[in-house]
Amino acid sequence: MTLGSSFLVVVSLLASGATGRAASCESLASLKLPDTTITLAAATPAGTFTPPYGAALENVPEFCRVTGRITPTGDSNIYFEVWLPTSGWNGKFLGVGNGGFAGTIGYSGLAGNLKRGYATAGTDTGHEAQGTDATWAFRHPEKVIDFGYRALHLTTADAKSLVKVFYGEPVQHSYFDSCSDGGREALMEAQRFPEDFNGILAGAPANNWSRLFTAFVWNERALLATPDSAIPPAKLPVIQRAVMAACDRLDGVADGLIENPRACRFDPSVLVCTGADAADCLSRAQVDALQKIYEGPRNPRTQEALFVGQPPGTEAVPGSWGLWITPANAAGAVQFMFGNSYYGAAVFEDPNWNFRMLDFDRDVRIGDTKAGPVLNATSPDLRSFRASGGKRST
Repeated sequence: MTLGSSFLVVVSLLASGATGRAASCESLASLKLPDTTITLAAATPAGTFTPPYGAALENVPEFCRVTGRITPTGDSNIYFEVWLPTSGWNGKFLGVGNGGFAGTIGYSGLAGNLKRGYATAGTDTGHEAQGTDATWAFRHPEKVIDFGYRALHLTTADAKSLVKVFYGEPVQHSYFDSCSDGGREALMEAQRFPEDFNGILAGAPANNWSRLFTAFVWNERALLATPDSAIPPAKLPVIQRAVMAACDRLDGVADGLIENPRACRFDPSVLVCTGADAADCLSRAQVDALQKIYEGPRNPRTQEALFVGQPPGTEAVPGSWGLWITPANAAGAVQFMFGNSYYGAAVFEDPNWNFRMLDFDRDVRIGDTKAGPVLNATSPDLRSFRASGGKRST
């Protein structure tokens, strides 16, 4: 399960081409770019490449590796890498996105793009950290902006400049392909910097960041409301079977799929244990928690829905609820790490903040006002992107 739940494809109307090479790789080290220091420009032989972190990458073609730092403000430190095929460049550029709160470069994505003939680039978005950690945001508003949208835009601009010098001609067509936070980055690019890319693939975009992470804290409060509220992973198949029994046939076919989860009106109370707790039923506290997760967060004062609830039907899917919402260690759910880090670091900048402190009326508005304008990519207006040659389909 990724941070987002929808899927958007933005494709170009244009075709692609190929080219030769005009400058040596090593000469790129002396290239002057705005607010940029190039730290390495080196020809890298074909074969196995071992990145600064992560697994070794096999069967990588020969390429020119350029690394650098971009410092648009006094508190910015955006690390980036640009990989340029030594031969067989297809004339195109394909950017690599990030996951979670970023903090690393997607080296496997760079290698995959390179193997397909693309010039490619990635960035850590201005900080080094694990993807669930936002402590770097404490009292660093410029770093939040770098993560929110600035780092990817500046990396893309530098990459295109390097391409032009190295090959002696500009990128013919540029694309961006990513999901989760990368899907948010994709939509942010289309909305803020419509000329950066001709085509954008935005998968599972976590684009309504401030409200999505509010839902994460809502789920945490529901599952940790009492010592009996947490739902062990062993009971997830029980829940999913009951959901399927109630909703699988809504589309007229019993095929193990719920075609329209929004039409499913599953009532978790059918799972309440009639006696002692057992493997095939839920306690009343667990049912209450499950109902809140399905309903989604609400403003306690106005009863306004703050975000959509978790759709029913995927509870027992590997890598889904058992990792993100209800692991064996309930407090260690991935959603909870994201939600706590967002509010504790990016919104309140308080190392002592905890999820029980969140006011779903006042504090959500604070998050929307403070972090939302920087992190949310929710504008439906893509006229500028279309005007620059892009086409959107969903």
